[in-house]
Amino acid sequence: PLVHIELKKRGKPLKNAFDQINRYGRESFWADNALFEYVQIFIISNGTNTKYYSNTTRKNHVDEKNSKAKAGRERTCNNFEFTSYWSDAKNKLLTDLEDFTATFLSRHSLLNILTRFCVLTEQNILMAMRPYQIAATEKVLNRIEVAHNARLYGTVKAGGYIWHTTGSGKTLTSFKAAQLATKLPYIDKVMFVVDRKDLDYQTMREYDRFQKGAANGNTSTRELEKQIASSKSKIIITTIQKLSSFIKKNPDSDIYKKEVVLIFDECHRSQFGEMHQKITKKFKKYYIFGFTGTPIFIENMPTGAGLIKTTEDAFGERLHTYTIVNAISDHNVLPFRVDYEI
Repeated sequence: PLVHIELKKRGKPLKNAFDQINRYGRESFWADNALFEYVQIFIISNGTNTKYYSNTTRKNHVDEKNSKAKAGRERTCNNFEFTSYWSDAKNKLLTDLEDFTATFLSRHSLLNILTRFCVLTEQNILMAMRPYQIAATEKVLNRIEVAHNARLYGTVKAGGYIWHTTGSGKTLTSFKAAQLATKLPYIDKVMFVVDRKDLDYQTMREYDRFQKGAANGNTSTRELEKQIASSKSKIIITTIQKLSSFIKKNPDSDIYKKEVVLIFDECHRSQFGEMHQKITKKFKKYYIFGFTGTPIFIENMPTGAGLIKTTEDAFGERLHTYTIVNAISDHNVLPFRVDYEI
């Protein structure tokens, strides 16, 4: 049983269903050969509100229950805070059980969630991606396939940007997009490009948390050259400065002729300058994507010379949006507290 559904009557608190599953865990989780142990996704509903969340592993469950330092707080998937609402691609919540069932439990959606959009981290925590993360990942993959078939690579029409608010899990989204993109037969490499040098190691550590060794970070331009030349390095994390240096030192590299996905983390203003143009001019078959919580529009674009002014100019059209308003509505982030002084 990969999915367990716990239903309560309309009017009953949704958390009752969550607590019921925890009781099952205490009573059934330890039974010999218990199938409950193999549940991947839990669904809880009172008819009006429906949510889903991932199971956690036996080791984490045991460690958490036996931990003397937990101080009454459970911070893994076995916590009501980690339950998610389901929504459509435009972030419209589908909370009613009938709407949820018609979409989430359709054969195509459910199989994709179970096989493509769950991540078992190196800490043995199973994570089910939230609907906006899934939608954004699918948009990126779809854009790559369409652009490949239409031979649009090497232009902004072969890319786009994802506007997801800070704290919404952009790293997981970009990791899944990168991981699934490497499985496309015509993609040679996925390059995850960050702007600040301190983010290079930070992003590498985040990617390693999802899958050890899935990405290759580099400490120098020479190391970047080795990774680009190696067929084993499918996902490469580098800074825009190092990639720019690589282009300068290797004007005739074979990588420029291959189909490469370029993912830029946090579309900072410095990426709109000369280095960005060097990269997009040198690579002939790139697919370019930007992930940002603060896109630049005409109203707030930087002043000065240069053709690239807005996020859309640099990366193409917006593929998916998940703003702070959506995050507060979904209870994924804390709401603002406003004090008025008279």
